[in-house]
Amino acid sequence: MDMVLTQFSLRSLLLASLSLISTCSALAAESASESVPEALATGVTKTRPKIGLALGGGGMRSAACVGVLKVLDEEGIPVDVLVGSGMGAVVGGLYCAGLTPQHIAEQFTDKKLMSAYVTVPLKLRVLVIPLFYTPRIFGIEPYDGLYRGKKFASYLNKQVPETERNIEDLKMTFGAVAVNLIDGRTVTMTRGNLGKALQASAAIPALRKPVKLAAFDNGLFVDGGVLVNIPVTEARKLGADIVIAVNVDESLGAVTDKDFHKVGSVSHRVVTLHFREVDAAQLAKSDYVIRPNVDGIGMISTRGDDAKQCIQSGETAARRAIPAIRELIELYNR
Repeated sequence: MDMVLTQFSLRSLLLASLSLISTCSALAAESASESVPEALATGVTKTRPKIGLALGGGGMRSAACVGVLKVLDEEGIPVDVLVGSGMGAVVGGLYCAGLTPQHIAEQFTDKKLMSAYVTVPLKLRVLVIPLFYTPRIFGIEPYDGLYRGKKFASYLNKQVPETERNIEDLKMTFGAVAVNLIDGRTVTMTRGNLGKALQASAAIPALRKPVKLAAFDNGLFVDGGVLVNIPVTEARKLGADIVIAVNVDESLGAVTDKDFHKVGSVSHRVVTLHFREVDAAQLAKSDYVIRPNVDGIGMISTRGDDAKQCIQSGETAARRAIPAIRELIELYNR
């Protein structure tokens, strides 16, 4: 009898132990399922979307793009793809080559960058236009334009480390948009010398001579803003899932016929109208548009105060945009 009771007790103890182990295992599994993120529990890993920036061209006004980059850096918003036209390409190229927004900002505010772009004051250059025709007397026919741009390309290359002077070597995906005068097509330059590509992308017709590039079938290139000033589509082609456009166009504003007596007023209006037209389709394809207030800033201004105003405006507009950008990132994988 004692033996039977002993066996019964041992059997009961064993069953109780097994029951306790089973219960503990179930609780542990339940606890683990609660603590493991849903994506891991289901075997699905969420990936962060690739964020692309399309930086608009606008000469000095593109300094506002520096303010945007500064805020994105401060807020921890990553940028994976960066494409620009004109001076927007210049800002983006320098950033992708490792220059900080602060350093790029100083190049604008210290007048170094725009002085390298406009090596001789425009008024003086216009006064000596007759001298440009002297070489033609001897059969030398340079390309049309007031500025050559080689000094600008050299300046840009000197700003970046030697290891970052070719676009394909940059740590970020970058493209500079330019227009080939030969076939009338846009090209997003994702290879070749950075300085030369930026020189071509920022070669405003008539102001700067077109740039011949052997790396692109000896094409003759001018400012990308001629056809694509805010390259949203190009950013998507380079892999961006979310594209944020930075629009530095001047607002159209109200004018009367009296406003067009001033020298240069007609061409200024034409450029404003042109950008409004060519940018509309690209902006409609973006996920979000950051629009700094750059009204009243001349495209080829070399004033440090104008640069500071643009950069500050870019920061202000970007800070307003941060909540919406975070929401876009959050919603991407839902």
